[in-house]
Amino acid sequence: MNAPFVLFGVIFTDKGACFPILEGSGMQKTNKPTRRDFLSTAMITAPAVVHSIRSLKAADTPNVGLIGVGIRGYQLHEGIRESRHARLGGIADLSDHYVERIKPQLKDSKTPIYRDYRRLLSDRDIDAVIIATPDHWHAQMTLDAIDAGKDVYIEKPLTYSFDEALQVVNKARERGSVIQVGYQRRTLEHFYKAREIIQSGILGEITQVHLYSSRNRSTAPWRAWDNYNNPGLPPKSGPEHVGWEKFQSNRPSRPYDPKRFFHWQCYDEYSTGIFGILMSHPLDVANLVLGLDAPETCTASGGIYKYDDGRTVPDTCNALFNYPSRRLMISFTGCSTNAFLNQEAVYRGTEGTMELGVTWLRIYAEQKNDLFKRFTTGKKADSIQDLRKQPVFEIPFDWNWSNVPHLDDFFENVKSRGQCKAPVGE
Repeated sequence: MNAPFVLFGVIFTDKGACFPILEGSGMQKTNKPTRRDFLSTAMITAPAVVHSIRSLKAADTPNVGLIGVGIRGYQLHEGIRESRHARLGGIADLSDHYVERIKPQLKDSKTPIYRDYRRLLSDRDIDAVIIATPDHWHAQMTLDAIDAGKDVYIEKPLTYSFDEALQVVNKARERGSVIQVGYQRRTLEHFYKAREIIQSGILGEITQVHLYSSRNRSTAPWRAWDNYNNPGLPPKSGPEHVGWEKFQSNRPSRPYDPKRFFHWQCYDEYSTGIFGILMSHPLDVANLVLGLDAPETCTASGGIYKYDDGRTVPDTCNALFNYPSRRLMISFTGCSTNAFLNQEAVYRGTEGTMELGVTWLRIYAEQKNDLFKRFTTGKKADSIQDLRKQPVFEIPFDWNWSNVPHLDDFFENVKSRGQCKAPVGE
């Protein structure tokens, strides 16, 4: 069997079938490292000593390290500060700017700060690590952390490539590591309510699902620093302030480019783009609420139609996933130029439709059927004139940023050795 290849974050096999790595993958070219190259690099950079997982008592507070304190890492650090279930034992980052930015936020001014993440992993007092680095480092850092006896919270996507994902899943299972992937929607309760509704059969047979990730920010997508709307480069962005060689040591050598370092999401050498970074969120929810396995076939395409600024990942894209044995089709639309529908999902059944978003759950009846009668009686039934615009059932939710609950789920399972809500291999 020929090895799978990756196009726009979708894995294609020699049997004509293809499936997404839900935790992410990437676009692959001939100048990318081969699997042999990757394994050779892993042997060189992995810690020399394999440590066992440190046993924690029920009353212990896990000591965690944070690898990567850029935009997303900074947000996760705020979650660690707010949590009562862990303490920060060290940070690692290659940028002087991001290290200096986070220093005033550290509860303990003596918190160790490293340039090389492997020095953090060598600290036997660290029980677990949180990885919030560019996609192309996720696998290596996770494998090294497992070898060092650490549990891992890894921001999505899990890995950059299919082979890497297999290595991480297999090693985590072999070592009994607790792994949490950064799919925070799994910690929001209304997604489980959506699963109950769908599995009850009240919507009828679900034959189509439409997923969206739509944005339209004032700043070109991923051309920012400190936050997602601060364009350009930080003051300390010269080569003397960045560990450039370490950043791209598992990629073909190229001269220092601050845009590639601070705007890495724009480049397919380091990033899985819209498919891995954004699509994987609603697709993971579809897996959760529908209980899906890999699709039997899929297609994907995309292009740079608006932000022709040197980026190499699409700013506009679509994907289509087919599950013939489930009589189901899932489509995805990724857009960087229009925020309509935002991160909404539409589940279309033979009896009704469910709109599912981060802050809402709405049900519409196809006609005045049993679904309609179940949720509407009397004056409410009479008031609904347009079934396409008026939901028969609606649960609004206040916005609840789920960073802290998702982190706490990880911290608690580090102690109990249980399974997190977003484990690997599902």
